[in-house]
Amino acid sequence: TNKQTDFKMAADSDPESEVFEITDFTTASEWERFVSKIEEVLNNWKLIGRTAKKPLEKGELTSGVWEEKSDEISFADYKFSITHHYLKQEALTDKEIKAESEEDALPEAMQDLLSMNNDFPPRAHCLVRWYGLREFVVISPAASSDAVISESKCNILLSSISIALGNTGCQVTLFVQIQQKSRRMYVGACEGPGVRTDFEMIHLRKVPNQYNHLSGLLDIFKSKIGCPLTPLPPISVAIRFTYVLQDWQQYSWPQQPPDFDALVGGEVGGLEFGKLPFGACEDPISELHLATTWPHLTEGIIVDNDVYSDLDALQAPQWSVRVRKADNPQCLLGDFLTEFFKLCRRKESTDELLGRSAFEDESKG
Repeated sequence: TNKQTDFKMAADSDPESEVFEITDFTTASEWERFVSKIEEVLNNWKLIGRTAKKPLEKGELTSGVWEEKSDEISFADYKFSITHHYLKQEALTDKEIKAESEEDALPEAMQDLLSMNNDFPPRAHCLVRWYGLREFVVISPAASSDAVISESKCNILLSSISIALGNTGCQVTLFVQIQQKSRRMYVGACEGPGVRTDFEMIHLRKVPNQYNHLSGLLDIFKSKIGCPLTPLPPISVAIRFTYVLQDWQQYSWPQQPPDFDALVGGEVGGLEFGKLPFGACEDPISELHLATTWPHLTEGIIVDNDVYSDLDALQAPQWSVRVRKADNPQCLLGDFLTEFFKLCRRKESTDELLGRSAFEDESKG
């Protein structure tokens, strides 16, 4: 709504008064209010300007403690959740801050992108695994069923975070979650003094043949970088192949599954005193993952194209195995102890649990 203000100025000596009418047209749009709210949240979380932190140690993204805080913002009637994910780190001393604080230093996020100390963390947020970031902010639809699908809405959100980053001087990466949440698709940006990184994603139903090997992926990388230097400096790469085993029914269990007939023995009650049931009624392991890793290579050292590859998993310098467990498998000893602890916490007496008649029958006998 436009605001209208009247200023009346009348001189004592002049019986006639002059009227000055000023109309204010500065009504904020929904988009401006949305950008302003993002800036307000970034200010409240003290994410303004550059913050000096210690360089990441090897494996710290996995071994460290992660924290997050959230707020809610709105674009008209459409609600968004804004969440700050960050690795908890000790504060720097004044001496360390002076050593770290350079005027033209790259934003922390860009330094993390360049670091090869934390590639392929086994347990982390998907954006941490893909980009190696220790801190970032995500804006996503508040309702799990909502999704930002149209290209125009995506562009508005990207423009919003770009303006918010420019106005506040925030150097933390801002992401926007687009498409259905199950797709885990994000776009984002990070800005510093005279430098900007755009984060983009694309989902393909099938990987094109020319991008199924390192040579094709390097071609994409070089074209995206658009480096004017000739010749191009060598590119460093980290490579991991992951093999997933989901079906091993032809192999015998290391431990035989429990024999239910022997456990019950045809009698009610089933177990002898002093003996506890043990064993899983189904395989508690759903998948086995084998990761073979080449942690630090220069592109000229190896060949991997559509004709020939030096990348033999048996020759990889690092192997690691991961077990993925089944959801809530039925395990006899675990179930037995769970029920036992439930009984221990109950307040009823033995008579109330078993019934007084049971003891009366025994005494009569």
